[in-house]
Amino acid sequence: MCTLSTRLKNKRFWVLLVSWAAAAACAAVIFSLSGETAELSSARSSGVLALLLERFGLELSSHFVRKTAHALEYCGLALLLSNAYFQTFCAQKPLLAFLSAALYACTDEIHQYFVAGRACLLRDVAVDALGAAAGVLCAAVLIFVCRQIRIRYMEKRG
Repeated sequence: MCTLSTRLKNKRFWVLLVSWAAAAACAAVIFSLSGETAELSSARSSGVLALLLERFGLELSSHFVRKTAHALEYCGLALLLSNAYFQTFCAQKPLLAFLSAALYACTDEIHQYFVAGRACLLRDVAVDALGAAAGVLCAAVLIFVCRQIRIRYMEKRG
């Protein structure tokens, strides 16, 4: 029987806990940002636009910045979910990570429907899903690279 003190000493337990906590924290940040009113969200986007213009001389539309932010949020979520599933199952689960992130995108849009000035848009789910696909792809590449490094390390150790 595995006691609590045994679990707390188990490295795998901590890896799983941190992996899933990171994914949950990312989902919570997305939920929080989606709960902002349209006015507050627009002000945040305007601030990002001003920063990009000031630092890099980039003039981008507010629409582009907002959609890019959507994609990046879900890229990060899918990357973290990919890691959590990998740590849990000791195998890549890209489809599961993608579907989890895409389903969360659907629920996020439903959440926005109830926020003042926000809307529930299918195109935002599509943008989020593209971001999630990029995140899953990044995770697959990172896992592959880490495996290759580990294989070479083990070969050198002989």
